[in-house]
Amino acid sequence: MTTDPATRQQLTLKFLLLLGGYFTLHILLRVLISDSLDYDEAEQALLSQWLLAGYTEQPPLYSWLQHAFFQLFGNNVLAVSLLKNGLLFLTYLFVFLSGREMLKDTRAAILATCSLLLIPQIAWESQRDMTHTTLVVCAASATLWQVLRLINKQSLTNYCLFGLLLSAGILGKVNFTLFIAALLLTLVTFSEGRKVVFSGKIVVSLLIIFVVCGSYFLWMFNNQAIVFSATHKFNRAVANYQLKGLASLFSNSFLFLTPMWLVLLLVFPAGFGRKQIPQSVLHHQLLKRYLLTIFLFLLAAVLIFKVTYIKDRWLQPLLFVVPIYYFSRLAPAYITAKRFKVFLGVISVAAIGVYLAFTIRVAGASYIHRFCRLNYPFTAFAEDLRRNGFSGGLIISDNRFLAGNMRLKFPGSMALIPGYNFEMQINTDGFSTAAVVWKADHSPAMPPDLASFLTSAYHLEPADYPVNYFEHRYKYGRTEKMKLAVMRFPLAATRVK
Repeated sequence: MTTDPATRQQLTLKFLLLLGGYFTLHILLRVLISDSLDYDEAEQALLSQWLLAGYTEQPPLYSWLQHAFFQLFGNNVLAVSLLKNGLLFLTYLFVFLSGREMLKDTRAAILATCSLLLIPQIAWESQRDMTHTTLVVCAASATLWQVLRLINKQSLTNYCLFGLLLSAGILGKVNFTLFIAALLLTLVTFSEGRKVVFSGKIVVSLLIIFVVCGSYFLWMFNNQAIVFSATHKFNRAVANYQLKGLASLFSNSFLFLTPMWLVLLLVFPAGFGRKQIPQSVLHHQLLKRYLLTIFLFLLAAVLIFKVTYIKDRWLQPLLFVVPIYYFSRLAPAYITAKRFKVFLGVISVAAIGVYLAFTIRVAGASYIHRFCRLNYPFTAFAEDLRRNGFSGGLIISDNRFLAGNMRLKFPGSMALIPGYNFEMQINTDGFSTAAVVWKADHSPAMPPDLASFLTSAYHLEPADYPVNYFEHRYKYGRTEKMKLAVMRFPLAATRVK
């Protein structure tokens, strides 16, 4: 155990610098490897054109943050990657701070934090293409740390910060409500926790939530069709939903924690046996009861609401505490210098593996015979459009991915997709031309839904306008190509209803 304050401070500083360096390298890689956006990134490039109370089935905070980053750093990949990796760094930071508070040992807190790199959904998928999930895990980790601060001191300032973090989680992603419900219910089972939950000062937290989230709550009430449009993701079934749901719950929870549990078993096997004497019985029991509560909540979702499929990314803001819980089962003396170095060696390999995998996924796509969205040659397509007479204006697509990417290639332009009334946010008087874009590989002719939208919103017949097809090799491709279709029409005689 690191008892010397100077040693703890030095170790903490070194760890945070390495952590910051790791995410800085990811920012550099993301900027250098491709100027195209992945699906969730492109969606944010589309949504963040405006500051609205709500956008889609997901809450709006990430779009608000992306709007701010675009304003500060320009409409480019750098602004996208800075936000993503900034949130990831903060997530690891708050897990470290929570771990240090709970485990009372800096080395154990570092190991618990680094263990996140052994959870593929957090280490890999969050880098690959996630937005709202990345934000909500950050909010959950910060909220956990703030709850620990409240247990120690129920000050008005701490309750204000608690309200702000709860607001961030609510505005981040819907499944944050499950995390906070489980955490608050767990607190009620302890005398120390009840002091937090039933303090009169918590009214301040609730008032902050009402003020910060009030406009979004009102938007939800007025746009219920959009809010509940994602309920199909639960894949409710009539027959055998219990077996399907339970199988999904157990298998995906197991896979979510793989390979972390295997590495922990090999390096710190005592954590799988009878627990040793923890540094903080309160914190150990807090995590234990929280995880039990989460399991009961998910079990109820399967049995009561007939949820037949639990996606692994839904588990991120719920199970990120597992590494802290595992190390709470170990006495600090068990974490020897040798085990500490061995585990960090494995973590280093995992970190390098994520970095190399991201590189190979894009730069080596032609050799692994699998192209991703970062391989789309949007810069070349944008040049085709400019040569064809479109220098900017209104961009319309049936695909968020296409709309967001093309918006970044034409500064000053606006992009929209059907179905969310975004066209009401655009003053077409500022543009003379509109470009309608879709994937010609999938449909040489304009997709029917897109054609119907143009007819109803802009009073035109798409068949009256010519379609141009452009084809280019994928980025890092050898011979593999993709095709885009573009139809242009003048906006002078059109009006949005």
